[in-house]
Amino acid sequence: MTVDTNQLMIVQACGRFPRERVRVVYVPTPRRTTPELDDFIAAEWDRQLALAQGTQRVLFNGEMLRYVSHAVHSTPVGETFEMIVGPTCYRDFVGTNLYGQRWLDRVGWECFSNAVGTTATILTSDGMICYGRRSERVAFHAGHVHTFGGALEMNDRAPDGSVDVFGSLQRELREELGLTPEDVESLDCVGLIRDKEIHQPELLFEARVRLTAAEVRMRWETAEAKDEHADVVTLEDRAEAIESFIKSCDLIAPVAVGALLIHGQLKQSESVG
Repeated sequence: MTVDTNQLMIVQACGRFPRERVRVVYVPTPRRTTPELDDFIAAEWDRQLALAQGTQRVLFNGEMLRYVSHAVHSTPVGETFEMIVGPTCYRDFVGTNLYGQRWLDRVGWECFSNAVGTTATILTSDGMICYGRRSERVAFHAGHVHTFGGALEMNDRAPDGSVDVFGSLQRELREELGLTPEDVESLDCVGLIRDKEIHQPELLFEARVRLTAAEVRMRWETAEAKDEHADVVTLEDRAEAIESFIKSCDLIAPVAVGALLIHGQLKQSESVG
């Protein structure tokens, strides 16, 4: 594909990593910060709460997991993906990644919340790709085409410190699309990107489902968190269709562009292999 992504994102990892070759571990180390940044975060949170009053936007300061580091290792059975995560919260994410970009050069990316997103490209049984168009109730990228999913939460952490990123994504797909584990034929992690707009790390997945695109839409119509998206957007799973869609789409989030390009790259390499 000839789509230029240099201004949109940084691809930090790309590959096909099944559940058994993904390891994510929690460490309790808090993010670095400064008093001035913390004061800004508190003030920005109050400002966003005030702006959200009387609108469809929903703000809740839940506990989340932030990116610390990652690595890809070659093993006899294939490449493995490892990531370390730490504590953060949605308030800090709002005050840094979403609305504190001017602090990036002053304090460094490591002082940002960097909550890890977990979102999926939905591949249907009739050869289509499904994404969502985000509704007006979301805090950022309202109206944009976006992958389905959410972010790692503190309750995704097990007592031994391991983090179930696949379980996190399956929870989001159930809430946003009404998908059950039986609906999903295969689920792989396919990469990690960081978009250059909000600098959020996004763990990307591909979910191949046993449903047609029309059936995915029907599931979305009755899903618990249906209102996070205003529509289900579909396109053919062909290289030409993907490139045309990216170039012609009026509003598309960087993470959706990254997900489509990684999907196209993997599909091409696997067909050659």
